[in-house]
Amino acid sequence: MKKVFKKLAPQESIAVIAPASAAPLERLNKGLDWFVRHRFTLSLPKDLLRPKLFFASPLENQVRHIIQALHSDSPVIWCLRGGYGSARLIPYLEELKKPPGRKLLIGFSDITALHLYLGQKWGWPTLHGRVLTQMGDAHPDRALYKKLLAGELKEVRFKGLVPMNAAAKKVKTIKGTVTGGNLRLLECSIGTAWELEARGKILFLEDVGERGYALHRMLVHLTQAGLLEGVKAVVLGDFTEGEEKDGTDRTREALEAFAAEAKFPVLRGMPCGHGVKNHPLPFHTPATLRLGGRGELVVATGF
Repeated sequence: MKKVFKKLAPQESIAVIAPASAAPLERLNKGLDWFVRHRFTLSLPKDLLRPKLFFASPLENQVRHIIQALHSDSPVIWCLRGGYGSARLIPYLEELKKPPGRKLLIGFSDITALHLYLGQKWGWPTLHGRVLTQMGDAHPDRALYKKLLAGELKEVRFKGLVPMNAAAKKVKTIKGTVTGGNLRLLECSIGTAWELEARGKILFLEDVGERGYALHRMLVHLTQAGLLEGVKAVVLGDFTEGEEKDGTDRTREALEAFAAEAKFPVLRGMPCGHGVKNHPLPFHTPATLRLGGRGELVVATGF
């Protein structure tokens, strides 16, 4: 694909925003340490953390921070953490004229709202991946983010995806772009300015803290609302912390029931989401999904 982003130059900074919930200072400092050790420059507003209710700071601060980041010289905007609150910023983004230069937004979970808006309304590729506080967690996949920002990672490849229905077992190649994110946020998008547009795309789903029946209910809602019409395929990431009150986990059962009823291919095994691994997954860039005994998804990074 044609390059959308250029590698992060030594003099360029990463703009940090906190559009959702706050984070403990210990987690923040551990995340910042990773960037310092790898010689990345970060630009943080002085009032980044002024916790109020469920949010990292008052709404007017969060709006100001994202607008400043969008109009700054920083080519990358990295979100502090998820939690709750990002969707509140979208009415203010709608009042803006789209900035002339693309920014690479990085984050996941509650950040799904911003991924959908920037991708669908502004046509910007974004990156579903670790939030800043997670960069303090010692896991090998952090190296992928460093390579990506250095322009060394032209594509990401997810091998060994497991087919969950007959449509996914047919030998076939699907081309498109990837969209999606947190299932709960995708359901919350219904009827909004950032409502999920998945027709003709490969849809990625993940979630945390949702029991089996709740996952199935959300998937039924998306289906009945028409948001899954025309989807080329669904690829599933991690669904964690969904135990029932008696300690059993019925999340897999719920996802298998959804897959069995789906007319499009459904595959699982994406190392993305709230699990230990959280590999970078580009949204809104060319992607190829190969079906068969073991699926494979290859996605261009835009670098």
